[in-house]
Amino acid sequence: MRTYKHLVHTVCMRVLRHREDAEEATQDAFVKAFQNLAAFQGGSKLGTWLYSIAYRTALSKLRSRKPTTSTTDEVPTQFLAVPGEDRTEALDRKRALDLALAELPEEDSTIVTLFYLHEQSVEEIVTITGLTASNVKVKLHRSRKRMHATLQNLLKTELWTIHEP
Repeated sequence: MRTYKHLVHTVCMRVLRHREDAEEATQDAFVKAFQNLAAFQGGSKLGTWLYSIAYRTALSKLRSRKPTTSTTDEVPTQFLAVPGEDRTEALDRKRALDLALAELPEEDSTIVTLFYLHEQSVEEIVTITGLTASNVKVKLHRSRKRMHATLQNLLKTELWTIHEP
């Protein structure tokens, strides 16, 4: 649980965009995983199996809740750190990236988070989400374009290049 807690919480946060709901979904996902541990056959990595449970648990919670004002989880600074960079600049970049992710639909934000921040392969994302590989690739491509436009507006002169995988 210690190994995957942060990553499972991030998946739930990207889907739910509400801290308390994400914490509850994270707990529910670990309970479901524990209850179904005997069903894990090792066909995928344990992390992929847990992400799948977390993703589906968060989607269920999202469908059942009433619409509320959403908040976003900040991306950990280590993902955006540039050697020698001022901490304030890194935090500004982190906030901009978080805002760009928040502009995406929940499913797209989750896919981008899994692919870029958690370094999951397209095949692992297919297992987690139940989407086809081509659908995941299309969502990644469109999400990059949307994020690029959002970041261009937010960062103006600081925009860094977003590369295709």
